[in-house]
Amino acid sequence: MRRNLAFAAFIAALAVTACGSSGLGLDKAPASLDPNSPKLLANNIAFDSADIDIPANKAFVLVFENAENVGHNVSIYSDAGYQTRLFEGVVFSGPAMRWYPVPALGVGTWVFKCDVHPDMNGRLHAK
Repeated sequence: MRRNLAFAAFIAALAVTACGSSGLGLDKAPASLDPNSPKLLANNIAFDSADIDIPANKAFVLVFENAENVGHNVSIYSDAGYQTRLFEGVVFSGPAMRWYPVPALGVGTWVFKCDVHPDMNGRLHAK
């Protein structure tokens, strides 16, 4: 219950912050972007990394660059079967960047993929 309330509060704050952008993906870097924010690049229908370390129990911004003129996104799931989506980033064509505000994920390993190209996938390691 407490986790659901925290998530609802995060989404409400996100709605206010992201006003004017489409979906979950900010068109401009947030003013308070952590220089250590995780980064991911899509190029040649592949991600540049299959394993990314993220902070556990802390919301973060995933900096996502799409280097090609093909639609990509990043969605995060709790399971390797992609049954339970925890976050869905907006699909966009490049070359362009989006800043995805991701809610806090607990300690563990989470999976991510491009919903347009499911073979583009990897793991987030929350420590």
